[in-house]
Amino acid sequence: MSEPTTEQVLKPSALSVSDKVSIVNALMAQDRIEIREKQEAVFRLTYYVVPGFIGIAAFFVGNPPFRDILVLAQSLLLLLYVIAFFTFRMWLMQARAYLQIRESFYKNQSLLNSEPFKPIRKIKEIDRETRFEDTALWFPFGITVVCAVVLITYMFLYKA
Repeated sequence: MSEPTTEQVLKPSALSVSDKVSIVNALMAQDRIEIREKQEAVFRLTYYVVPGFIGIAAFFVGNPPFRDILVLAQSLLLLLYVIAFFTFRMWLMQARAYLQIRESFYKNQSLLNSEPFKPIRKIKEIDRETRFEDTALWFPFGITVVCAVVLITYMFLYKA
């Protein structure tokens, strides 16, 4: 039995085009799942924060002496919500950029024949140009922020 030489061990095995297509398809499927999960996370964030806003405002109605603390709590919860929303949006934009990278292999099929084959690479500015808008995410965000501001204003101006 002959042992492999160092050149044979270090030489990368060449992937066929069908193997590369399978890899790109699997990565695209994972990217799409990640995008859906990020979008769902934004909606879940809204579902969790809204009861907090209402709970703080309801507690305030029964306890006006704690007005300053409750207004501060409501404001901090709103700030946390806004920061988390924009963080999720940033993650969503990155996931979409990665999907754009994978889709580039179908738009420019010469990439499937290139060596080295790199379906995973750093994001470039061109990858961030997306054809999708997140209008579905902005609507609940806007409504939630407006409602929180109205509750904070009510709590701040309320005189018992």
